[in-house]
Amino acid sequence: MRRLGLSSVIIGLLLAVVMPVSAAPLAAGSVGIVSTAVCKDTATVAVSGTASYATNRVKVKLYKQNTNGSYELFRTVNSENFGSGDFMLAVLIDYSTNQVAAGRLMRVDVQLQRLSGSSFVDDGSLASTTLGAADKLCKDKCSVTIASADRAPVKGTVTLRTHFGAWFRPEGRLYGAIPVNAGAKLNNTVIGVPCGAAVRVWYYPATGKDRTPKLLPAQYWPNEYAATILDGTNPYTTSFAKGLAATKPLESDDPYAPK
Repeated sequence: MRRLGLSSVIIGLLLAVVMPVSAAPLAAGSVGIVSTAVCKDTATVAVSGTASYATNRVKVKLYKQNTNGSYELFRTVNSENFGSGDFMLAVLIDYSTNQVAAGRLMRVDVQLQRLSGSSFVDDGSLASTTLGAADKLCKDKCSVTIASADRAPVKGTVTLRTHFGAWFRPEGRLYGAIPVNAGAKLNNTVIGVPCGAAVRVWYYPATGKDRTPKLLPAQYWPNEYAATILDGTNPYTTSFAKGLAATKPLESDDPYAPK
C-alpha cells in the first residue's frame, strides 16, 4: 500500500461492468462529475458515466486562475483504461512539487475518451466545475496497486475491499471495482484507501458455468490476507489460478453477484 502525497480525499466507489461490444455504430458515451476536492498539493475528481466502446479512459484537466481572471492549464491526467458499461472512478492529480495557495480558484474539466485506431478521441460532452483550493476537504489516504502474475480466464470484475466479517465471502467497504477482459493481466491502482487497512481482492467471473466470486489472495496468504502501509510501494501481488471460491451466500445487495 502506498501513501498518497501530503493529502488526498475520501473517494467514491469505482464501478465498472464489462459488456459486449456490438459491431454496429455505438451511441456516444457520457460522463459527469460526482465530487471534487482540490487541495494545495493534490486534487481528486470522482466521475461517473457510461462508455459504449471496448477501450475507454477519462481525461481530467486542472486549470488555475491567474491575476487577470483567466484560467491557465495547470495539469492533465488520464485515468487507467477501462471497458464498456457504467463506470464510477476517481482520478488523482498530484502537484505536490508546485503547490497552490489556499483559496486559489481552480477549474476542473472532465472528458470521456475512447480508443480509435492507435489514439484516443473525445466521446460525448465535456463536464466542468470551478472551486477554490482548501485542505480541509482532504484526508490522508493511501493507494493500493493490484498486480497479477497470470491472466484472467474470462471477463469479469475485480473488487478491492477493506475486510471485515467472519464469513468467507466479499464483505467490507468497497473501494475499487476494475473491469477485466479475458486474457488480461491486472496492474491497476485504487486510491483513497485508509492507510494501514486490511484489504482483500475478489474476482467475479461474468461468464461460464461457475460464476462464484473468488478471493485473489495476496502474496502473504495463508498467514496474511492483506497488503498494508508497512509494505511501502509493494503491490498486492496475486494470481487468478490461485483464486479461492467464496463458501457463504453473497450479500443480497452485492452489485457484482451473479444474477
